[in-house]
Amino acid sequence: MIWFILIVIVLIIVFKFINDLNKDKYDLQGTALDEKFKVVVNILNQGAFNGNGNITKLGNRSFNLYEQGSNQIINFHYGTGTLTITWRYKYFQKEVVHSKDFYETRNLSIFEQQKIAEQMINEMVPIVQNHKTNVMKDIM
Repeated sequence: MIWFILIVIVLIIVFKFINDLNKDKYDLQGTALDEKFKVVVNILNQGAFNGNGNITKLGNRSFNLYEQGSNQIINFHYGTGTLTITWRYKYFQKEVVHSKDFYETRNLSIFEQQKIAEQMINEMVPIVQNHKTNVMKDIM
């Protein structure tokens, strides 16, 4: 009896995962990922790279935002309705990484996208400042 219950639970989880992946395919069918989250990309591009960042597509579900010669890179990854933004900042050959998952991002409004971008910037500013301070302490 226990085996039956475990098998049913596993089948439900697998079905839900496959269903979410199919929803992702449908979401991205007519729109590229960077277009789906255009407001987030534009705000982060402006905040991190003064609007000079470029997009490098890594696949249907991920891309990088960076500026040539810059010491930072922002990775966007989308899967099963979750947007993961990973921001890497390098200072004197030491890197700090900040990653955040945003759930239920299939149909975001402009305001929700603004909120995501502003949240990432607001979280990253003190992380960068602390990182610079720590690196300078190690150097001296």
